[in-house]
Amino acid sequence: MFLANLQKLVGSSERGWKGPAAKLLEVSRPTLDRYLRLAAEGQLDKIPRSILKIVGVGDSSPSAEAPSIPKSEVGSSEFDMVNLFAAGLRRLQEDIDHQGHIQSPYPEPLSRAFNLASAFNIERRTSYPVDLASLIRAAARPIFEWCSAYREYAQDEAFISSRLIEDGEITPDCISMAGLTETDAEQAFYQFLMTSCAELDEDLGQSFYSEWRRAVIENPVAESHAIFIAKYDVLRSNTILTKKLVDFFYEFISEIHAVDGKLALCPLTGTRLRKHGNQWATEMRDPAIAQYLRDHGPRWVEHTAATIELKRPVRVFWTLPGWHELQLHGAVQALGCTSVLWPDFDSVDLLVSQPSGRRFAVDVKDYISPILLSRTSGQQNRRRRYKRVIVIPDYLEDRLRQYKTLFYLAALSALKEPEQIMTASEFLELLGEKA
Repeated sequence: MFLANLQKLVGSSERGWKGPAAKLLEVSRPTLDRYLRLAAEGQLDKIPRSILKIVGVGDSSPSAEAPSIPKSEVGSSEFDMVNLFAAGLRRLQEDIDHQGHIQSPYPEPLSRAFNLASAFNIERRTSYPVDLASLIRAAARPIFEWCSAYREYAQDEAFISSRLIEDGEITPDCISMAGLTETDAEQAFYQFLMTSCAELDEDLGQSFYSEWRRAVIENPVAESHAIFIAKYDVLRSNTILTKKLVDFFYEFISEIHAVDGKLALCPLTGTRLRKHGNQWATEMRDPAIAQYLRDHGPRWVEHTAATIELKRPVRVFWTLPGWHELQLHGAVQALGCTSVLWPDFDSVDLLVSQPSGRRFAVDVKDYISPILLSRTSGQQNRRRRYKRVIVIPDYLEDRLRQYKTLFYLAALSALKEPEQIMTASEFLELLGEKA
């Protein structure tokens, strides 16, 4: 019903319908794919109520979707508890990012989660974490190891193997799970950007969208608001909108993160580095970037009261994956091909055209799990006269040689037509071949 209602609202079920659908719901395309997957698997309880209301889908409570699960006197499920833990940890991370320490009292979602955990421990004789120390220990392990009951309410298993904390910081999955109980963080930023672009005519709105996406990838840390006016022509021609976006997407960096008045940045991505023991660590998980950091050391910039940093959800979902998109975009152009970034408000990542006439619609995906990538990808984003290709960073296949095989097998097991997938190096090699 979710899919049928949504296609009815946008007036189409033909190829390309997902672009208008994402605009209607004011979400990004990956978020739309996630909602469609959840709806297809009968898990409407994991889709925000505001989205269900727009689509016109009725009550989606966990009890309605899974009547076989015994009712608890607690009144909530382990699914709710773990998602509240994620929301609470996200709030704690924000406190640490801003002030360098945890605030008192604990965030409301975290207190609720501890209360639920205590109730379950009494009712079911479980041993869920009921204090911050035990939560941090549990959160560093896959969810199935410390809350196997989560699987009963998360039948797609998207997060059952996830960790909420890695290397002392919350994970992207933690942010996504927090969005199941609070406002979807990625949706809020995408909606704000789309609302801003809607104030312009369509062509200028598209140009503004693409330039802002590029700006946040290139400037995860900026010396001030002025950098966006100085470096980007389209943003400079719309200073009021640009100022609104900077205020919403960025936050000032506390001086506690500075070393002798300077900030340590990744020499390749420009993201702020964290110190783990006596080692600097980057948020990027590509081993080549970590090796480059070890070889060349941090890039140091002056910290001032005006220095700003992109907020964590945007860094995680836009900037870090977007770095690979920009690298591929530049490499494609260096081969003499045409490359267009994020056309039609991100219907795909790149449209690539060779002088010979061959065309490719490319989505760049930085998913650790090939199975999750297969589940969330779809044929709906195909474009006429363009061959659709999923491109992954080389390091993913280096760390898991069977990556593409597992991707294809997951698609076949879900009765989906497997899509073409290749590494960035393979795609560039393909472009270098004669058509």
